[in-house]
Amino acid sequence: MLKVNYLASGGIITNYKCSSKCRHCSYSSSPKWPDNYMTPFIADEIFSILKSLGCHSVHIGGGEPLLKPDKIMDVLIAARRNKTSIEYIETNASWYTDEESAKAVLKELKSHGVHTLLISIDPYHNEYIPFWKVKALIQACSKANVKVFPWQIEFWGDLDVMDDRIPHSLDEYIRLFGQDYPLKLVNRYGLNLKGRALETYKPMMKKQPFERILEGSMSCRLLSGIYHFHVDLYGSFIPQSCPGFSIPLRELAHGADPDKYRIIYSLESAGIIGLVELAKNEYGYIPKTEYAGKCDLCYDIRNYLVLELGLELPDLKPEGHYKYI
Repeated sequence: MLKVNYLASGGIITNYKCSSKCRHCSYSSSPKWPDNYMTPFIADEIFSILKSLGCHSVHIGGGEPLLKPDKIMDVLIAARRNKTSIEYIETNASWYTDEESAKAVLKELKSHGVHTLLISIDPYHNEYIPFWKVKALIQACSKANVKVFPWQIEFWGDLDVMDDRIPHSLDEYIRLFGQDYPLKLVNRYGLNLKGRALETYKPMMKKQPFERILEGSMSCRLLSGIYHFHVDLYGSFIPQSCPGFSIPLRELAHGADPDKYRIIYSLESAGIIGLVELAKNEYGYIPKTEYAGKCDLCYDIRNYLVLELGLELPDLKPEGHYKYI
């Protein structure tokens, strides 16, 4: 059975819709996603199960969770009802319009037990969100006595040399800081090269022969990441650092049938070679001669199954992860 017995700390994805389509987003969030948000019923179920698995605190992210402040309050009420504390809420500050309305939202968040905002500070978000909004939200937090977790503060200087009244493309940063700026960002930010981030950086990555990638195949251990897993608005468990896979949390808590979730099981048990054999033998997948590593190969197979064949496989959800890349 596919099962988790213990979870330490993770995140709640309240929505995939976002005001930005950042190039580094491993979840492929964007404005194109359906305007869905986690319901109070799903939130209650998630927090109850997480508590039973030993997880008593979570962070909240998206998408942009504060696109709908009224909806997030229902999730926070469910967290408090299940005695789950909120470490912080992630935000890109796009929703900020003025200090008065921002302070009203912050005051309500505090009343529901939220005391920290993680505010994104980086060139990727700056392609969509002018820096003045970030600065103004930080100032509003200070006045509302809400702590700020600046992610990441080291990029402040990069952004601050630009006109903060308007967004700036990555090309502008390249002209200012050099052609190798995007590659330097990978290590400076600590990027998880999955989803749209992989698509962004794949052309810059060294290609490997298909056969060589299979030689090093070993279990991907998707279910072993107990410290930074996510659960999305549909109640699906998202493995640590590997979006685009999912199993309902309620099933994982009791033991999910590996015959139902064959994609995840192939990777969990045999690694990339297991997924390749499954895709070739059952779905007619024809490998290319080379890939930018095993994750590129894995995504190529998943895109083939979801986008080319149009299959609705239970462990390759939500489909938007592949559609809105």
